[in-house]
Amino acid sequence: MTSQTGFGATHMLKRSQLHQYQQEIISRAQSVPNLGLFLPPGLGKTTTTLTIIAEQMQGKTLIIAPKRVAETVWDAEVKKWDHLFQLRVVKVMGNVAQRQAALDQDADIYLINLENVAWLCGLSDKLVFTNLVIDESSRFKDPSTKRFKALKKHLKGFQRRLILTGTPTPQGMQDLWSQVGILDLGARLETSLTKFRDKYMEPDQVNRHTRVVYSWRLKSTMSLVIEQKINDICFSLKAQDYLQLPTLSNIYHPIAFDPQVRKKYEQLKKDMVAEIGKEKITAPTAAALANKLLQFTSGAVYSEDGKAHEVHRAKLECLESIMEESSSPTLVFYHFKHSLQRLRLTFPDAVVMDDDNIAAWGRGEIRMLLAHPQSGGIGLNLQCNVGETAQTIWYDLPWSSENYIQANARIYRQGQEKPVIIHHLTMVGSIDEQVVKVLDGKINLQDALLDALNFVLL
Repeated sequence: MTSQTGFGATHMLKRSQLHQYQQEIISRAQSVPNLGLFLPPGLGKTTTTLTIIAEQMQGKTLIIAPKRVAETVWDAEVKKWDHLFQLRVVKVMGNVAQRQAALDQDADIYLINLENVAWLCGLSDKLVFTNLVIDESSRFKDPSTKRFKALKKHLKGFQRRLILTGTPTPQGMQDLWSQVGILDLGARLETSLTKFRDKYMEPDQVNRHTRVVYSWRLKSTMSLVIEQKINDICFSLKAQDYLQLPTLSNIYHPIAFDPQVRKKYEQLKKDMVAEIGKEKITAPTAAALANKLLQFTSGAVYSEDGKAHEVHRAKLECLESIMEESSSPTLVFYHFKHSLQRLRLTFPDAVVMDDDNIAAWGRGEIRMLLAHPQSGGIGLNLQCNVGETAQTIWYDLPWSSENYIQANARIYRQGQEKPVIIHHLTMVGSIDEQVVKVLDGKINLQDALLDALNFVLL
């Protein structure tokens, strides 16, 4: 407390500096005790929620968040604002003894990472929280997970429940069922997933022999019905409507395979088709197969012994050209371990992102920052206003639109002043082109794979 109210306190942000839309959300929360904030990254969900906690909530508040967010984001935000600094924050993290000790402390807010939710829910004598906040509630979209099942048993015990996410439906409207259920215990979208599917959805992909349903799609007009059902407890905005953000440019770099490399890629596709036969492509199958093709387009493939073997350097050469043409700080997203290894060999001055170098990145001291979208994709502020522009480069393209949206919003968010350029490195005539369509919302993953393999499974 002393460190928060000392010399640095004069430089704190004032409550009056909150945006008008934040004030409106805070006001709305007074009459809606269980509220969903479906706000794009960069609109200040954390500060808005902390203000609601400080001004409206009684008792202790449990905040569940992804690990890196729980470690760095919430506590840092408390220290920025003069109306929040009095909040006492404890992190329920580390080993069992450390977590137990944290729970024994007297505080207003208890932060815990997703991985420890089931553990906490097993300690009935420690569940003495009045309020619940879930940061990135899309991580609870799957009701079959241990953490959702564990938490569901205790939801009625919280007087107030808030959920926050910028991507509430990364894989479709079905993702809303468990998230909204955390708020209203099934009052709006049915009390079970089966009932939700019966009312709002219909089978999409079905095994014609066993009649097992592989995927579901929304019935016609039901999207609007669902939105109307939940709009009294879920608040959503578009960042561009409320913030003065700089110019955002998306650039796609088509890269051609060398003829010999193209032959290897086509052979890989043929081998995959032969391996699948007439088997139905489910979402997990599609993800695994797409992964193999994406490895190749990134420039290396793993052999059966787990070793990476380089097959081309086309993307690395394209990246070198981009870096030569611009002096701006550049954030490069990779997915595969072999991509990280090859990037570090090609760009020896590149720095792998961690908690200790984020500030240096913001000051423009790092020319190239390497990050995995799942570690650098949620909750972090990576704005950089040092160069003429701030650049993001997708070296490996992710098929998860949720990871893609969240990662792009690390720079292109409130506080970014210089224009932002997002580069996409795509191999011509490959799975890369289909993944771009997935990220643009034009096709789903299964269709992307079928298009990439140039055949239809019967």
